[in-house]
Amino acid sequence: MAYFNKIPNILYLKYKKNPYDGSYLEIKNLFARIKIVDDVLPSATVFEDYFVKDSERPDTIAFDKYGDPGLDWTILLVNKIVNYYEDWPKDAASLDEYINSKYQNPRDAQSYRTIKQVYKGKTVLESGLEVGESFQFVFPNGDVVPKSESRVAYSYYEYEAAINDSKREIVTINPDYMDEFVEIFENEMKYSPSTEYINENLKVSNN
Repeated sequence: MAYFNKIPNILYLKYKKNPYDGSYLEIKNLFARIKIVDDVLPSATVFEDYFVKDSERPDTIAFDKYGDPGLDWTILLVNKIVNYYEDWPKDAASLDEYINSKYQNPRDAQSYRTIKQVYKGKTVLESGLEVGESFQFVFPNGDVVPKSESRVAYSYYEYEAAINDSKREIVTINPDYMDEFVEIFENEMKYSPSTEYINENLKVSNN
């Protein structure tokens, strides 16, 4: 991932007993982060909604949108995705494997959801509201709706699938603004002069 080539380095002191008997290791400063604010890149024009299709990855999306799979890091960055395996939507096969490994009986009820109820031509209960197993809807005239017609079981499989689908709604950078975005990112990642400063791409840790 090209992202790591843009992260500055840090000299980290590795020592055995005290800070004076060790040596420095040059490593990537993974704590370096930036915030792209609206007055620098107005989100209304820079960002575009995108729905991740099954089996798509950040690099395949970057190739399709920008012609460069190495820009996959921009997709992860603007969507604040830190853990790819947890935060990126799973494909159908991976989702099945995940659910079956997590639950002994994935089709058991995780919760119950309401069934839409209409009274005198008007909706008096929306569908999809979470309720308990014993829930029974009562119409304004006092008629009690059987449980089987008041709520429906919502399985662990449906629960995990819904979470996974919610991860498909991401944003991407408008291709017209990509060069500007990368330039701003690279400038913000450079170190400023300080007591730890060595050069714009390297500083020393005093910890």
